[in-house]
Amino acid sequence: MKEFPKRTDQHERPSTRVLLGALLPMALVLLTSASLGAADQGSVRRGEPQREGRAWVEHADCSVPVRQGGRLVLRTDFGTILVRTGPNDRMNCQVRLEAYTGNASEARRTLQTFELSVRPSDGSAYVVGKANERHHSMRMNAEFLIAVPLRFNLDMETRGGDVDVERLQGELHAQTAGGDIRSGDVTGPVRVETQGGSIALGNISQRLDATTAGGSIRVGDVKGDATLDTSGGEIFAGLITGMIKAATAGGDIVLRGATGPVDAQTAGGQIQIGNCGSSVRAETAGGNIRLEGARGLVKAETAGGSIDLFRMQSAVRAANAAGPILAEFSANRQTFAPSHLETSVGDVRVFLPPDLPLDIVAVIDEAAGHKIFSEFPLTVHGQGEEQFGSGTVRGRCALNGGGKELSIHTVTGNIEIRKLDSQMLNQIRERQQSFWNAWQQREQHRMEEQMRQVQQKVEEMMRRQQQEFERLQKQQTNQDNNNDEE
Repeated sequence: MKEFPKRTDQHERPSTRVLLGALLPMALVLLTSASLGAADQGSVRRGEPQREGRAWVEHADCSVPVRQGGRLVLRTDFGTILVRTGPNDRMNCQVRLEAYTGNASEARRTLQTFELSVRPSDGSAYVVGKANERHHSMRMNAEFLIAVPLRFNLDMETRGGDVDVERLQGELHAQTAGGDIRSGDVTGPVRVETQGGSIALGNISQRLDATTAGGSIRVGDVKGDATLDTSGGEIFAGLITGMIKAATAGGDIVLRGATGPVDAQTAGGQIQIGNCGSSVRAETAGGNIRLEGARGLVKAETAGGSIDLFRMQSAVRAANAAGPILAEFSANRQTFAPSHLETSVGDVRVFLPPDLPLDIVAVIDEAAGHKIFSEFPLTVHGQGEEQFGSGTVRGRCALNGGGKELSIHTVTGNIEIRKLDSQMLNQIRERQQSFWNAWQQREQHRMEEQMRQVQQKVEEMMRRQQQEFERLQKQQTNQDNNNDEE
């Protein structure tokens, strides 16, 4: 995930300084009687509603002393949450409340029903946004712009709104009842959940659990186990250092690879998986399956589409209701295990090392002109000169003295058994590299566009906050001038 560009002090804009720690001038305007001792215990300061377009807007800020390694616990009935890195000793929060009502007095009453409270506790911060009257909350909106130390932990829940986190050296727990969840790189474990929206995350350095009831899931590399679950959407993930379980009720699954077991299931879509260090289970109700390599048992099943399996080192069980199967084995005597390749309608192509000892059993149920071709000395029965016979064709042989069985079966289609050579391997590797290069470029572009949108959102909130700060400064100046005249 691309990080926000860093600015030097001389190029940093005033609005950024307001957000990330220089909140004292605004605090003095809003509540001049507040003492420093009270501020150290946490403070909330709310302004007066101002008309902005169709809405009445109230700006509030809160500040709590924290320490690095602490935790922010945020619970709000509604609102978008954006989190950036800030000072190492404080949590600063800017809140924008919007009320869609007819006049100032009604807006004030509506906004007052939203209770905003903060409190510190042992280096951590607790923030609560509560709508005391439900019918008022339907006409309100909130935006939280929060600055925390880089080394911090986040535990945030909103009942409606997006959640965006710039980057974090700590744990991340984020939950929303309706909205997208996005983050940059996170070094701690991550658990995110949305009831209606997409999830897009950077590189995660520990375990990841991501769940959405409707939307895509995209994540960079994960140094830990990963569970990715969506009821409808695509799943894209980088390299997983651990096991991964990816499931979608409808959409493609693309995984860069994994060191541990892989379980990928979709009710309708393509499955693309890179090199894996353990077992793989890939199932789709309709779509192609492509696997770049696996050390352990591979189970691949589709109701319609092609199955392409490369660099298989152990057992393979591939089943296709309608479509071709291609399988390349790079196993040896010690790693190869009994394997079965079967399709109802389609060709089966198999590439084998010339020195691999195994028994081959190949069967075409309804030949109808289809044949078995082998570069190995295969004994074939039922494959006569008649081109369109509908009988069964069988082939069998024991390669290099025989061994564990490789069963190849198609109801109607051709069977090819070929020797694996360096030229074929190079062609396969070039095709694999071409696919992953295109995938990486596409994902990088999407990540950059995503972060650009997040940055624009943050800058817009900062701009509005700066305007409010300048308005309050002007108001205070006018009040001071009036006092001098009196």
